[in-house]
Amino acid sequence: MVSFIITAVILVLIAIYFIVPTLRKENYSFSDEYDDLNVDIAKERLKEIKLQFEAGDINEQTYQQLRDELETTLALDLSAEKSATQSDAPIAVAKEKNKFSVIFLALFIPFAAAIFYYQLGDFNAATGREVAATVVPAGDDRPKITIEEAVSKLELRLAEDPENPDGWFMLAKTYMAMKQYHKAVTSYEKVIDIVGEEPEVLLRYADAVAMTEGGDLTGKAKPIVEKIMVLMPENPTVLWMAGTAQSQQGNPKKALSYWYELRPLLSQDANGLRQLDSLIQAAESQLPAGEVANLKQEMPKAIEMPAAVSAEIIVTVELDPALKNKVSPNDTLFIFAKAMQGPPMPLAAVKKTVAELPITVRLNDAMAMMPQMKLSNFEQVKVSAVISKSGQPGAQAGDLFVEVLSVNVKTQEKISLIINKVK
Repeated sequence: MVSFIITAVILVLIAIYFIVPTLRKENYSFSDEYDDLNVDIAKERLKEIKLQFEAGDINEQTYQQLRDELETTLALDLSAEKSATQSDAPIAVAKEKNKFSVIFLALFIPFAAAIFYYQLGDFNAATGREVAATVVPAGDDRPKITIEEAVSKLELRLAEDPENPDGWFMLAKTYMAMKQYHKAVTSYEKVIDIVGEEPEVLLRYADAVAMTEGGDLTGKAKPIVEKIMVLMPENPTVLWMAGTAQSQQGNPKKALSYWYELRPLLSQDANGLRQLDSLIQAAESQLPAGEVANLKQEMPKAIEMPAAVSAEIIVTVELDPALKNKVSPNDTLFIFAKAMQGPPMPLAAVKKTVAELPITVRLNDAMAMMPQMKLSNFEQVKVSAVISKSGQPGAQAGDLFVEVLSVNVKTQEKISLIINKVK
């Protein structure tokens, strides 16, 4: 610290050394010796003129004219010298002002330097002491970003890049999860403006519009649902939505026609199947038994058809016992399926916790974040699992992970992952 202060003082003194002499420089006036010199020169010139007149080189008129001009010039010079002498008092005042400026700068420069260093410098660096780095805690104590903060960051990013459909689609899904349905509608409209009326986007858009009206599919969402029915007549979500719209309009028979067609498509979804059976029973109770029987006979294939084969990967995830001491039960577990090449956005993703390990999950098209980016659009993908200390999907230093390349999507492969690496 002492060496730093000495260096600073030396630099200040050097600065003052260059500035002070300039300020102290005096404004010198002409002295009386210059008056005597002017008189001597005038006498010599007058003598030359007189000799020229006596020698006949010039006439009397010219001699007199030159003599008068010489006397006038001498008078003017002496008058100017007198004025300069009279101005010595203001010069003295200026000297006093310069002296004050020197004192002011001598005090101001070190003071200003100290203020600037206090604001911008680092006294610890001057002393040579090491400053302890801020340690971000791991595990449960590590600060996690809230969904509101994540939304704010995404909104700022989209303000800079408004033509990003993936960003708007993700923002809309987040708004739906936050039950901010009107904002979700606006975000889906942005996606449609950019990519056009993609069926998957329209499907989610219709759901958001319906939720702004309390889940009513017979209002503003109705024309959107009708358009989707033309584009995706066999999509499970579309069939569910179309049946619900008919039920809300008081047409249970038409609703059942959609739901009967939907039922075999949900054979792998026990929870969805329970909800659908409840809706079917409610609709059937509004019709005579004979009419229900006739309706079932009209579409036996729809009721008995096997579940449709879709893109799906069944993944079992375990943790290497040797790494159990590096995680806590509340650490976040992400399971991804991503394209072998192209955008890093997951085609399908599941979020769990370490406490749920070992676990088996299904990755399929229903988890797609963008209509163009879903499992069924790719033959080979890479599947990975990450235990995130921060709760964020991107693997960071200290996170545990495993990755399997080249998984065949079409064969509905069952794969096993053992998390055994530390990033």
